[in-house]
Amino acid sequence: MKKLICIAAFWLMFCIIGASSAQGQSGEGYTFITSERGPQICVGRWIPPTDVALAGVCDGQVYGLSQLSALSAKQTVDRLDQLLIVLSSIDQKLAANNDIMTSLIQATVNTQTAIDQQVRQGGEILREAISERFSDIPKEILANDLFKEELMKLKEDILTEVEKQYSKKPAPPRK
Repeated sequence: MKKLICIAAFWLMFCIIGASSAQGQSGEGYTFITSERGPQICVGRWIPPTDVALAGVCDGQVYGLSQLSALSAKQTVDRLDQLLIVLSSIDQKLAANNDIMTSLIQATVNTQTAIDQQVRQGGEILREAISERFSDIPKEILANDLFKEELMKLKEDILTEVEKQYSKKPAPPRK
């Protein structure tokens, strides 16, 4: 009888150890299974056994470690290739935007130069017109020295004010 109890206890222990080694251990979204074929990985839902003596069931793919490593490496390479394509596209778009910005900056500089030149020319034309108008004053009016002196002061004041207004550099645009 003792022999039968020992054999039953040994068999029960063997079944429990065998079943527990086939139990899944979850980690990082995968279930690791120890089986007679070595370590396996269940990629999917692991359904634990209802009976201790039975193995669980993987509702998905079962891979060996080397297979999963190779699959993971291939997926990583594919994702890196996709990322490289996206980054290359971004680089091309940035280069195109930089070219456009350079063109816009050059156009702005050219426009500002043209505006400055027009302002200077407008100032010169205005000064010439003022000087010409004062030169066209009839000699009878200029016969009075006091009146002539006041007109010349007025001319100089006007020309000074024109010089101030037309020689100013416009303020650079704010960034």
